[in-house]
Amino acid sequence: MKFEIRIVKADGDPGSEHRTRRMSGFWVAMVGTFTTSCLALSRFRGSGLGLPSDFGVRASEFLGCLLVICVLNLASAYCHAALPIFRAGAAMVDITPTNFPIRTAGNLTLTLAHKAIDPLNVRALVLDDSQTQIAIAVVDSCMVDRETMDAAKTAARYVTGIPVERMLISATHTHTAPAAYSCHGNDVEPAYVRFLIPRIAAAIIQAWRNCVPARVGWGKAECSQFVHCRRWIMRPGTAEDPPAAFTGQATNIAMMNPGYANTNKIRQTGPLDPSVTVLSLQAADGRPLALLANYSTHYAGVSETGLSADYFGEFCRVMAKELGVEEGKPFVALMSNGTSGDANCIDFTRPNWKNDRFVVARAVADAVLSAMKDARYRDWVPLAMAEQKRSFKVRLPSRQDVAAAREYLAKNVGDRPTHNWEENYARETVKMADWPAKKTIKLQALRIGELGIGTTPCETFGSTGLAIKQASPFALTMVVKLANGCHGYLPPPDQFELGGYTTWRARSSYLEVGAEPEIKHGVLSLLNQVALSKKP
Repeated sequence: MKFEIRIVKADGDPGSEHRTRRMSGFWVAMVGTFTTSCLALSRFRGSGLGLPSDFGVRASEFLGCLLVICVLNLASAYCHAALPIFRAGAAMVDITPTNFPIRTAGNLTLTLAHKAIDPLNVRALVLDDSQTQIAIAVVDSCMVDRETMDAAKTAARYVTGIPVERMLISATHTHTAPAAYSCHGNDVEPAYVRFLIPRIAAAIIQAWRNCVPARVGWGKAECSQFVHCRRWIMRPGTAEDPPAAFTGQATNIAMMNPGYANTNKIRQTGPLDPSVTVLSLQAADGRPLALLANYSTHYAGVSETGLSADYFGEFCRVMAKELGVEEGKPFVALMSNGTSGDANCIDFTRPNWKNDRFVVARAVADAVLSAMKDARYRDWVPLAMAEQKRSFKVRLPSRQDVAAAREYLAKNVGDRPTHNWEENYARETVKMADWPAKKTIKLQALRIGELGIGTTPCETFGSTGLAIKQASPFALTMVVKLANGCHGYLPPPDQFELGGYTTWRARSSYLEVGAEPEIKHGVLSLLNQVALSKKP
């Protein structure tokens, strides 16, 4: 008797390889068991134990039943005994524009880039625990709105089948990327957004196709050198104070980035999170596969005008070099922004403070390498992800505010770009005149074994991030800002009493005063939800 077993691999299916191995093992076990049973029956018939003469007919019937029983029992046993396989894949796609000049986001006044200093990328990671797949992508952009991210998710889902609710996309918040969202003096570049959407989707799709059996670990280290509160309480009457009709803020005793030499600064306004959190992936043989890091500083900046991924991109290149691998072949590092709404790299208590994207990237990379030394890698961990939509009121300008802003702009600005706080916030007031009364945002939480990840679509403050980590059900938690949209700064309610830039009404800060406690509660609720799911 000759048996031939052929299992055809489905091209393009990342899971087909390990399913092929599992099914081949099952059929080999089934055939072996059936053959052993046949030999045992033959010996039994020849043993002279007085079987009836017509047993040969009944024996064939018996063998048929035995075959069915073998198949059912072995299938059941194999399905229960087979261990799930953890898989991961990563990819990066270049998103540097080719058409110049182009408006960049992140500056108060109109800023045009005529060249790229270093490449911009979208970097993606897909994880699969054999039951649940999740995708994580980080875009080298200042801000990307929810509509753009949702369009990219839909395109990626069409190919991968990963539900959009299990995709997390965030922006690094580099201030030297094309304007993908209208803010302050730089309105959106529509052609660049059309260029961006399919490339975000392509990174996720390629990461999904690159999935291989993997090991996963996590850890954290401290890097306090480049996390400093940029909001300071000032002496009375010395903080910046544009007209309340344009900012919606009548009281301003806090000021952003006052400078070392400013003797009117008194104290910083809040606590910050200096931790560097890292998720590390290795191939089954221990080779570096991918990592996702998180750090809570705003950005580092560049010394010349042009496009740059800032320290976020430089960190990824440094990590590849330190691990002895080439970027994208297949190793990819992702650097996400934490809760840096009130933090930057500059220590205003010290003169001649030096920082740039190279120095910051080196410091954060050293922290990640330290965390990875202590990481314990697992061959399998459970994945879970939950999403929640919440609606919040928008701090809209009144009709009187809009009328005053239009009159001011007509008299003082005309068609030229805005040059200062007063002109800029008059323009923002007019731009928000026809905005809706409410905005709907997305919150998410992820479980990757014993690591929790919470997300907000805002520029979240350090105190909020620390509170989420403190109350999280996970021993280690990462909080990612500007995820799944961009809905402006998220000051805690007490910060509105101090005023200052991050509280001023604009397309960069507009959610209702009480939004922060609700968003914090929502993220914690989701973290608790995923922590209770799929216990190992």
